[in-house]
Amino acid sequence: MDRQRRVSLMLVGLILLLAAGLRLYQLDRADVITDEALIAFRSLGYVDFFASPDQTTPWEWFSDVPAWARLSFHDHPPLVFWLQHFSFFLFGENELGMRLPFVLAGAGSVALLYLISVRLFDRQTGLVASALLAVAVSQVWVSRIGLQESLVVFFSLLTLYFFIRALETGTHWQWGIALGLGLLAKYTAIVLLPVILVYLLIFKRGVFRDRRFWLALLLVLLLISPVVIYNLKLYQARGHFDLQLSYLLGQPVAEWQSLPGKIQAGSIIDRPRSLLPNLYQGLLAPMSGLFALSLLVCGYRFTTGTSGPHRTALSLLLLAIAGHLLLFLVIGPSPRFVVTVVPYALLLVAWLLRRQPRVTRFGLLGLVLLLELFFTSNTLLAAYPVGQAGITYSSLKTESYQWGYHQLNVYLEGLLDNRQPAVSFPGRYPFLEDLKRRALERAQVAGDEPVSWLVVYDANMYDLATLWIFHRQLVYHGWPAVTAGSYLEQGLAYWRQQGITDFYFIKAVDATMLLEPAAAHTDAADQLASQLNDVTPEIIKRPDGREVFAVYHWQ
Repeated sequence: MDRQRRVSLMLVGLILLLAAGLRLYQLDRADVITDEALIAFRSLGYVDFFASPDQTTPWEWFSDVPAWARLSFHDHPPLVFWLQHFSFFLFGENELGMRLPFVLAGAGSVALLYLISVRLFDRQTGLVASALLAVAVSQVWVSRIGLQESLVVFFSLLTLYFFIRALETGTHWQWGIALGLGLLAKYTAIVLLPVILVYLLIFKRGVFRDRRFWLALLLVLLLISPVVIYNLKLYQARGHFDLQLSYLLGQPVAEWQSLPGKIQAGSIIDRPRSLLPNLYQGLLAPMSGLFALSLLVCGYRFTTGTSGPHRTALSLLLLAIAGHLLLFLVIGPSPRFVVTVVPYALLLVAWLLRRQPRVTRFGLLGLVLLLELFFTSNTLLAAYPVGQAGITYSSLKTESYQWGYHQLNVYLEGLLDNRQPAVSFPGRYPFLEDLKRRALERAQVAGDEPVSWLVVYDANMYDLATLWIFHRQLVYHGWPAVTAGSYLEQGLAYWRQQGITDFYFIKAVDATMLLEPAAAHTDAADQLASQLNDVTPEIIKRPDGREVFAVYHWQ
């Protein structure tokens, strides 16, 4: 191995260590307040159910869950749920188990971008691109939160890497498997297929006569066959496909009237308007400027015929960027979607920097890396950022903010640790009863102390946080948990007749915790708190010392 290659590998190792460190640092600290709660809640037991009357699932529609309904989920393909379920099994029912698969995918994406860059350009470009990806605020963010996009980025880059190799070796099956796995993670991974097809039509039409290419496409179909079977059976039983496909095809589904993600996407006019601002939040000022400059330089070189030996490589890169931007106009430029184009944008920036004189290149690279490290640390690693959103930190912070729900979850888990419910109310569905039965059996084997407790919570808290904090305890551990409104409706005497001896009521005492619209708020928690004037609550504080929850205990 020559000295230059050894140095490059050593630098890649350091970049990967940096990438892993940024993604792992206090990984469990951020509140679970995004759709990661919906994914993790179901991954934990591998059940397609999240207690929403506005978006029920096939598991709730049949008295016995059909075998085909276990092949996928009503709103997403199954791979992320499989991986997260296994992670929970290995690392426990906690935020580390929830987020570690996405951390690994994020670090793996850094390595893949280096390999892609080397094949398209050279090692120096690969080092620059991977370093930028390692510290980019949007990429660190999406790797520290349990959303599918981190895995979509990983499998998309893996597909692109194997596709580039296939152009050299003629072996196509690897990218077929990678693309199939990407589609099993999320449908949006399909964007790489038209990119590949258009590139081949322009530069490599002969590949369409190669049986190995068609074998790759066959492998894609085989890998996504569970989702295909799921959708065919769902259509046979109910006359429509899963949530994503039924929405795309305009199929009305009475059970899926609540689709906030689709509403947030906006109209066809709103989407182009939101695209650039959301892309900016994923890059921030220095990187956005360099990306725009790299597009201009690349476009100039193409129009003047001075693109040089990297013409086909740049064409593939530009096709990937264009494909993603068009996808965002179809599905909406949500910040979590927009981050999937960032690796390709950073590779184009790395190409531009690599072409600069040595002093300019290292000066710009050093400045950009320092700024990105600051943005990432201020956005994601600092408990509360300094400065102004969009300037010193990204607005992505709001989806990994420390509101105080993490501290509430830690408190509740500590309260219930080494205890089991002596009183548990029957579930609505047989599969929920099976989950509870298994949980109680495990608690008995572990020798946990039986207690007759009821957990009462403020319904005005953010619904996704309550799903993870309270409904998880109800569904997966059998703990009785009700809203303050439900408690008051039945009355204290009723609950005591059910065998409850101790009551724990958790109320939000800070308006910032009431993330739901004011119109949806109820006064039940205030009414209950007013009845407990003689009870001194225990206060839960968030990291900055701000009081966010009060816990009332009475018998």
